[in-house]
Amino acid sequence: MPETVLVTGATGTVGRRLVAALTGQGGQGATVRALVRDPGRAGPPLAADETVAGDLTDSAAMAEALHGVATAFVVLAGDAGDAFAQAVEKTATLRHLVVVSADAPPDSAHRGPLFARHVLGEARMIATGVPVTVLRPAPFATQALGWAADLAAGDTVGVVHPDLAVPVIDPQDVAEAAAAALRGTPPDRSRVLALSGPQILDVPERVRILGEVLGRELSVARVEPDVWVDRVAPFLPEAYARGLLDVERYLYERRLPVVPTVRELTGRPPRSFRTWAEDHAAAFGAPGRGPSSKEAS
Repeated sequence: MPETVLVTGATGTVGRRLVAALTGQGGQGATVRALVRDPGRAGPPLAADETVAGDLTDSAAMAEALHGVATAFVVLAGDAGDAFAQAVEKTATLRHLVVVSADAPPDSAHRGPLFARHVLGEARMIATGVPVTVLRPAPFATQALGWAADLAAGDTVGVVHPDLAVPVIDPQDVAEAAAAALRGTPPDRSRVLALSGPQILDVPERVRILGEVLGRELSVARVEPDVWVDRVAPFLPEAYARGLLDVERYLYERRLPVVPTVRELTGRPPRSFRTWAEDHAAAFGAPGRGPSSKEAS
């Protein structure tokens, strides 16, 4: 009987891609169970073998979703994984958790909601006693979707930290790295793996590449934090927007490096920002397009 892998957040930026990676060529016979909050609003059909409904903050629903599961991909919800960790204690079949998190200062649990979610969530998953692979990807290339509204109105992208240089990663690479970790032999003990794209790029470099892909001459302008928060208000709650700015300030000091983990896990190099831009060029032609909370995270 094939083992069952649970994918939480299965309609999200990484989750949907992960379901496809696990059920595509090389799926190795695992039964993929996709967890969604509302199957009726899940969007395009998922490629999962099973689809179950449940809220990540409901421990009873999580215990039901985990029934008979051998490995699970965990998205940290607003409760920083508390309900999921409680559910893990009620299952005897689970042998490996793969958690998507983010680089965060270890002393930040009470400084900001986005940092706290990752710091506390990682700790809660590890405390379950099930071996955990924590994936800490660099900022997603999909954050550039937040520029679409600016580019629908003109040729200038307004950002708070234009000098922030990070090795942005295509979410497809995060999904395929997670798939490789789920398919592989569970580690003896919990581990933390950083993930990155192939190149460190600041905002002007990313905007230049996007402009070349779109056939437009684009520029970047620095804006004040309050102006930016007001500008993205139709797409992001204020607390979330200000949390993202806190993350950017931390990353400016942290200076994430390029790491080889995607290649080590998947056997191929990570995709470039140019490749991501070419794949998503159509998204920059829709007026008023802004990032969702999932895409901007």
